[in-house]
Amino acid sequence: MDTKGKKIVDFGAARKNLKQKAKQDARTEKDRKAEENRVRFGRTGAQKKREKEQIARRKTLLEGHKRENSEKSNLKDSNE
Repeated sequence: MDTKGKKIVDFGAARKNLKQKAKQDARTEKDRKAEENRVRFGRTGAQKKREKEQIARRKTLLEGHKRENSEKSNLKDSNE
């Protein structure tokens, strides 16, 4: 209390605390969203490498099973 019996309120400190709380809440939300995105979209380097190798292997196997153009022309000739 001041000398006249009135209460003194320090609004500056309250405003500062509110700003700090808002910043902390924003940081917490940002960290939560980042963690969620890491779970949803993140992959390790080994996982990315393994996936690339699997794609290359599938492509090689598919190419190995395709017929060549010369066989198609031979089939057309024999049908005529």
